[in-house]
Amino acid sequence: MITFAGMILASIIISNLMTWFDSYDGLGNPESIPESPYDREKFWYDEDGRLRYEDDRWISRTVVDVSSYQKAIDWEQVAADGVEMAMIRLGYRGYESGFLNLDQCYKANVKGAHKAGLDVGVYFFSQAVTVEEAEEEARFVLRNIRGKHVNGPIAFDMELIAGADRITNLTAEEKTAIADAFCQLIEKNGYKAMVYGNPKWLTGDVDMSLLTDHDVWLAHYTTVTKWGFSYTMWQYTDSGSVAGIEGNADLSVQLREKKYLVE
Repeated sequence: MITFAGMILASIIISNLMTWFDSYDGLGNPESIPESPYDREKFWYDEDGRLRYEDDRWISRTVVDVSSYQKAIDWEQVAADGVEMAMIRLGYRGYESGFLNLDQCYKANVKGAHKAGLDVGVYFFSQAVTVEEAEEEARFVLRNIRGKHVNGPIAFDMELIAGADRITNLTAEEKTAIADAFCQLIEKNGYKAMVYGNPKWLTGDVDMSLLTDHDVWLAHYTTVTKWGFSYTMWQYTDSGSVAGIEGNADLSVQLREKKYLVE
């Protein structure tokens, strides 16, 4: 029989565990930013205009990222068109209201992509102005990926919005801490986090020497990127074409180490 005292003790233990998984340790010390391990000459475009990569160590696969802007998606067609992973917008913080919102198509997209056999990652569009808001965003993501077959990375996406000023006055150190807080909480709860950004954002708006624990999702719409630092995904176009998706699609390559792939 569980006594009242036992129930109190169990409650304290659970509370402490939740605090551990739900706490931010702060920015660590700056470290050297790892250089890109890829050979630029080993990237090529296939007959469908999609970027590919392979060398002795690494191999790429095609990733599409979507949100409610793409409306209804035929995920079976997407899978048949050679896409292997979907990065789906889970939600966003309003850049005017500051409220947290679930993407209107998130649940349908996750269900459809998983059913079609794709790996599923998610991203969250942040407009956090404090570490506490970043933690709130991470908790929002964690609550909404439970039971949703999310087995890919979880990306932190913060961008300036023309005409809006919620994050405009943040310093690089503040934005770095916000990104780190989000990613730390995600990773403490067993998922892989990554920081999304273009070269300008990654070199000027945050301090990557303080974010070396997290993967990078590079956004650079070009045929050959001169970004010389490490990344695990490269979003190389916002005007791709994918069967089952109406209009232009954002396409990325994800670079994976061959030795970790299951035959």
